[in-house]
Amino acid sequence: MSMSLVLSSLRDGISSEEERQKRDIVLWSRIDQKSCYKAILSAGMTCVVVPTKLDPENTDEVVTDLDAMERALKENEGRVLAVITTTSCFAPRIPDQIDEVGKLCMKEDVCHVINNAYGLQCKKTCKLINRACTVGRVDAIVCSTDKNFLVPVGGAIVVSPK
Repeated sequence: MSMSLVLSSLRDGISSEEERQKRDIVLWSRIDQKSCYKAILSAGMTCVVVPTKLDPENTDEVVTDLDAMERALKENEGRVLAVITTTSCFAPRIPDQIDEVGKLCMKEDVCHVINNAYGLQCKKTCKLINRACTVGRVDAIVCSTDKNFLVPVGGAIVVSPK
């Protein structure tokens, strides 16, 4: 729900009604969990799943395909509201290259939302997020309270470096 509200808020932040209507696509770096996918649809947007790839240097890891992300941005130019990346997921998938995606988002003037559901307590993940905020564009970071703080009911913390 929090991810859906973040996307809706980003869309509502566009001043031109015409531009707001045009920005209806969210690029999502593929993970095998459906909560982000459902959030995109719930916000009334179209999800374009960007495939991942096996790391050419380590065939056991699934990594962000930056070339595919760049192609998707070009193919949907002018229609992409945001890119959603993920910092923590299940093996063999490793965290997205959020710093490099942040650079792409800055270059293309597209919002970047980070799904940090599990990573709030991980120093390595926090450093990666900090780097992404420093070298690229990050509009929102969504963290789960039940996964990070063991709150018995769902909830989220949404932060932004802006």
